[in-house]
Amino acid sequence: MENFDLMAKDFDTDKRTARAKVIADEIRKHVSAGEKSAIEFGCGTGLVGLQLADCFKALLLIDTSVEMVRQVEQKVQKLSNPAISAYCYDLLKDAPKNLHVDYIFSSLVLHHIIDTDAILRRFHAMLNDGGHLLIVDIDEDIDGCFHAKYSDFDGCDGFSHSLLKALALKAGFSNVNIETFYHDSKVFNEKENPYSLFILDAKK
Repeated sequence: MENFDLMAKDFDTDKRTARAKVIADEIRKHVSAGEKSAIEFGCGTGLVGLQLADCFKALLLIDTSVEMVRQVEQKVQKLSNPAISAYCYDLLKDAPKNLHVDYIFSSLVLHHIIDTDAILRRFHAMLNDGGHLLIVDIDEDIDGCFHAKYSDFDGCDGFSHSLLKALALKAGFSNVNIETFYHDSKVFNEKENPYSLFILDAKK
């Protein structure tokens, strides 16, 4: 299993940084202009979310990893932007119940969540009417190659578009659209293992 607290200090590799740029650019296409508020769910070190800060009047970056959030806080301090904040929250346990925003977005996080139904319902409850959920994650990975080096990985090996769309609709979302936008590969056991990423855009 990936230990994100231990990974935090060395998380910002060149490859992750380059991929985050592509992901942030894709998410930006789905954000409308205006005075909007947003949460990044599972922000990591802020590689994606901080690139999108100019899209929102207020941006809250959250993660369950204390060390990841510490890395984000250091970056936020350097930016001196009062509209950006970072906190360590578990949305399924202890997030403020009166917290509502116009956008919730995440990148490569949903497949780590055991109860997909529960987190989608929580997202729906936290969004303002007309708000959008934007999720970037792994297309269905039948062979489990993306996490092959973690023998105890207990998350989801990517998502079927049709299944995830059904779950989002069940959670109360409408206008659910999913499309693949990124292709790459990971090396494991000296072998290139291809994978692709999709973006889900769902409206409350």
